[in-house]
Amino acid sequence: MSETPDSFMPYRVTSSDVVNQELLTIADAAIRQGIGSGYLAALKDIYRRLEVYPQFGEPLMDLELEPAQLWIGTVWPLVLRYTLDDERRLVMVVAAFSMLPK
Repeated sequence: MSETPDSFMPYRVTSSDVVNQELLTIADAAIRQGIGSGYLAALKDIYRRLEVYPQFGEPLMDLELEPAQLWIGTVWPLVLRYTLDDERRLVMVVAAFSMLPK
């Protein structure tokens, strides 16, 4: 049975205070480089994708302690690593984003 739009349940996306602080640091760097609007657009796009279709990235490895996988995703100018637990529909951003060069 396929999902209908009414029955769709988005993934829950979480991140730590460390990751959130790194996002602010990278935002400052993006503004200094003149790509602040591109950074903001990429950040919004990434979080939308993580809620709807977190498999947009590439799987890196299966995690041993939990039934989840470590993934990497890229939306220029950002790269992030996150865990994906399909059973619990949970995405955890686990590594600070990094900014790709211009």
